[in-house]
Amino acid sequence: MKARVIEPFQTKKGLIPAGRIIEIPPELLEKLQGKVEKIHSLVAEPEAWLTESGELRTRGAFDNLAAVIVLLTAENLSLQRELLIRHCQAYDRRHIGRLWEEWEERAAIMEHDGGLSREEAEYQAASRLHLLAFMDIRAAARSGNRGFINT
Repeated sequence: MKARVIEPFQTKKGLIPAGRIIEIPPELLEKLQGKVEKIHSLVAEPEAWLTESGELRTRGAFDNLAAVIVLLTAENLSLQRELLIRHCQAYDRRHIGRLWEEWEERAAIMEHDGGLSREEAEYQAASRLHLLAFMDIRAAARSGNRGFINT
């Protein structure tokens, strides 16, 4: 649960100043009474939907919007690819680089420890990371064509 610190207090990790928003277990709220106040969220659960024209609409914040896109477009891989590319274009090259590093690392582990071929390991890693629509981007990147993602 989120709480706002209203009176500074000391923890093992140091002083928590007044005004800071912290995450605490509900059972600590009573123990810290007078030092923190519970923050009541006015924001509803996040929502995502596709319009009739295939545009993605969202309300709220998602921890993993790529996974939401994959779920909403499971029956339309071309739309899935288009929406995922747009989603990734919102990030800088470093973010995309981290995603690709995570993908390569997972694929390498599956290839080495799981005995999969490189192609199957990349496919399985992409599947687990909700990146199946990006398999052709990976192929393009290997050939030196980075035109799929603008930075």
